Amino acid sequence: MKSPPMLYMIYFIYFFCGMTLCFEGVFLPEIKEYFKLNYQEQMYTMFAKNIPFVLAVGIGYLLRYIGYKRCLTIATALFSAGTLLLIPGLRGGQYGVMLLGFLTIGIGFNFQLVAGNPLLSALGPARDASSRLNLGNALGAFAQIIAPATISFIIPAAVVTVAGKLPYIEGLFLVLAVVLAGVALATLAMKNVDISESFQATNTAPVTGSLWSHPRAVLGFVAILLILGTEAGLFGFYRNYLEDPEIAGFTAPQSQRMFTVYFAVFALGRMVASWVQKKISPATHLVYHLLGAMACLAVAVLAKGMPAAVAVTAIGFFVSIMFPTLYAIAIENMGDLTGQVSGLLTMGFVGCAVLPVLQGKLADTVGLQPAYAMGFVAYVFAVFYTMRYRTKNAAHS
Repeated sequence: MKSPPMLYMIYFIYFFCGMTLCFEGVFLPEIKEYFKLNYQEQMYTMFAKNIPFVLAVGIGYLLRYIGYKRCLTIATALFSAGTLLLIPGLRGGQYGVMLLGFLTIGIGFNFQLVAGNPLLSALGPARDASSRLNLGNALGAFAQIIAPATISFIIPAAVVTVAGKLPYIEGLFLVLAVVLAGVALATLAMKNVDISESFQATNTAPVTGSLWSHPRAVLGFVAILLILGTEAGLFGFYRNYLEDPEIAGFTAPQSQRMFTVYFAVFALGRMVASWVQKKISPATHLVYHLLGAMACLAVAVLAKGMPAAVAVTAIGFFVSIMFPTLYAIAIENMGDLTGQVSGLLTMGFVGCAVLPVLQGKLADTVGLQPAYAMGFVAYVFAVFYTMRYRTKNAAHS
């Protein structure tokens, strides 16, 4: 491990930014009610937060000039600024300002992942890169367990109206913004990290051609785009799904508590993966999770009541490892192209902008539960991509 302080800082950034994203996302039903939105309009928050990932390839090129550390500083500063913007958006009843805040947060998240994921991959033994990626992303998921659970302490149980909750929500966003600004200053004070030698050392052969001449990277981008878009729909509509009287009929407090369970299951999946993938091939492990996700999704689309609630919660365990594992598969042995490939793969978060809006439109048209069937497209393609990767590895072994 070349720079333990930087590795620990990245783990903290993933943890705290994950908590921030969850605090902002857990209030989506309240935002829907407060601004009188339909399902599609509610998902514009997801669109605003994730459409900046079209810039990811450009940020991958930018890494060559400003370095990984400065990208992390920019990331946390933008997280802070975007979180601050949510406060006047709520206070003034301006949904456009809220979307601008989510857009700014999305740009920060973009910088975080383009810089953070290669660092997680490089700061340690190459054989454990997928394990570190799952651990780093698991910390973000673990933070998302804490976030919904603390809402019951932040907002008194007697406060049930959206108007009554607003002062607490605004205060929470202010605290998050201040801490994020402090993290930005801390990363600015840290020493620069050069990981180019680490990537060169892990190469078994020279990497030639442009980014677009490597099918593993390009198809990996497509798989990640579909997987993340599906995951964003699961996250964004989770409470709506549970509270729908035609599906599970949970109350708002019950769905908030279940949100904590969902992220506990999600974090458990990544923590288990960080250990399992030291023992078996990440590709093999991923195939099992894809099959499990499809089984849960089938129940979530067809069942009612408690079976539906259990299925839509259990799916969090299976989807949790998909992005970091696909990322590790696609970026392996990319050498000098690592920054550009990281940018392309991170651009897959555009799926989180587009697919939830499409799912919202479908939910407004045919119903929320049938709209979940969109996820099968992503899982089938990911199985194809992962099996193709395994086959090529076997052919070269």
